[in-house]
Amino acid sequence: MRFHIFLVALLATLPAAFLSAPVFASTPASEEKPFVIIVQPIIVRGDDGTDPASMALPEDLVDRAYDKANIDFYFLEPLHYNNSAARDGEINLDQIVLQAKQDGMLRGQGDIVNMFFVNAVDGQKGPLGRGMFNGDLTFITLGKDGDSPAQKAMQAFVIAHEVGHNLGLSHAVNDPSVPDDLPNIQGDGAYEDRIDPRYSLIPSQIEKIMQSPLVHPRVDLLSRADGQEAILDESFEPYFSKLQKREIEAFVAETAPDGSLESIRDFARQKFTSAVLDFTPKEKQALVWLTQEVRQELTKHNIGLMAGHPWRFIKVDSWLCGGFAHTRGTYIILSQHHMDSLSTRWSIEMTKEAREALLKGFGALLVHEQMHSLQRSFPEKFARLNQTSWGFHKAHVEPEEYITLNQVSNPDAPQAEWLIPDPGKDNQYYWIRTLLKPTDAVPRMGKDFTDQVFTVTLQDNKYRVKKDSNSVLQSFPVTDFPWFTDQFPVSRGIDHPNEIAAYMFAEKFKTYVASRKSEDMSNEPKSVEKTNNFLLWVNQQMSYQHK
Repeated sequence: MRFHIFLVALLATLPAAFLSAPVFASTPASEEKPFVIIVQPIIVRGDDGTDPASMALPEDLVDRAYDKANIDFYFLEPLHYNNSAARDGEINLDQIVLQAKQDGMLRGQGDIVNMFFVNAVDGQKGPLGRGMFNGDLTFITLGKDGDSPAQKAMQAFVIAHEVGHNLGLSHAVNDPSVPDDLPNIQGDGAYEDRIDPRYSLIPSQIEKIMQSPLVHPRVDLLSRADGQEAILDESFEPYFSKLQKREIEAFVAETAPDGSLESIRDFARQKFTSAVLDFTPKEKQALVWLTQEVRQELTKHNIGLMAGHPWRFIKVDSWLCGGFAHTRGTYIILSQHHMDSLSTRWSIEMTKEAREALLKGFGALLVHEQMHSLQRSFPEKFARLNQTSWGFHKAHVEPEEYITLNQVSNPDAPQAEWLIPDPGKDNQYYWIRTLLKPTDAVPRMGKDFTDQVFTVTLQDNKYRVKKDSNSVLQSFPVTDFPWFTDQFPVSRGIDHPNEIAAYMFAEKFKTYVASRKSEDMSNEPKSVEKTNNFLLWVNQQMSYQHK
């Protein structure tokens, strides 16, 4: 891997303030640039999870450096990687990347910048950075840091400079098109001048940047070729690598060939990629229009976390996953059936009533799916919702063969890790799983699904599904679980908090469109508490100023 290195002149008087949790300030949609670079910060800590490398993300200043290119930087929630040797520069960058990939720390498929914050790079302490030329990896070590204007300018410059290498920019000394007598993000000068949009980039650099696979339209409709790669993304969570034969047959509406489980999973990958289609010109026009209308509604109600999040779409044939909308990584996957419906209902001269109906229908579907993209991009935010606001308990349940063989891996909630505490018994929980019913034919999407509630107990520090005296798993249908289901104002997606949140926010979005009060979401006394907790969380965690 080819990394460019830039060593920032050491500043003797840097204060020792420690920054470990940045504040992310979303920009209202009206002020946003049409293109984005998605960045996954990775804070490297000690093996025991302590003493993280310092991190600073002066997003506004970094954005200014790329202002001429009409590009915003979009930072996902930082990940924390426990690796002392990587943090302290005791192993080389190739080794760090290999270990991080094996540990599931890298995001995207060459379309997201993975930015490591470390204490040293190859034994050298900062301020210093290394960016992989025309790649998606960057290492930053800030040394001592602080929040003075000069400090922030230095921090922003290091980030802008190293990402410039990711985008294909060479140092000014090696690029004859860059003037020697003006500041530039790849050249010399005071830090504040080098990130000043008057000087930071010249036209030839902008032209080069716009060719990078790291630069995306804020509303991005993928081509068939790009979608075929994106639909296989497992960088945010495992999916295809965990699928079982019966669910694969349900998803692709076809009998799987005989062979090993790995060969059947490869068959699933082939079928998913074969389903990807190109958007037609009218579909593009309609979907971009609708997405912008949705974003305007969200902006009007201060929901910056969703409005400002990149909107990335893949179109597939309607036979895949029964034509249900779903997500993978940061992408929303819509079927041909969805696009046919949108194309029929949309026109450039829609009435106010038709616009409202389309937003409350198809627009609510988009925000539902975008919620799932946010859940992957900001997992700690949603963990607080699930645990603090709703009382779920996160745990790994020991696998049971019957459940595994008949599982339905929801692509929007593939990690079945949320349990419902039994209020009457310590160390006992309930676990809702969507399973496939017994059938001799290929299982049908939806029709052959059943939501079952299993009892789970904590014994010897392990969570196990409870069995009766004959070693049969204890379960009952979710319809017999009103104590839990009645606590929420939605009846669909009740099997996982990811789906509950998505369905609830879609209902909240409808109140925005219809100019109704959010309280209209719940008229049932039993669901008022969970609804109010959700609305409070939305106001605190999805507004334009969020931490």
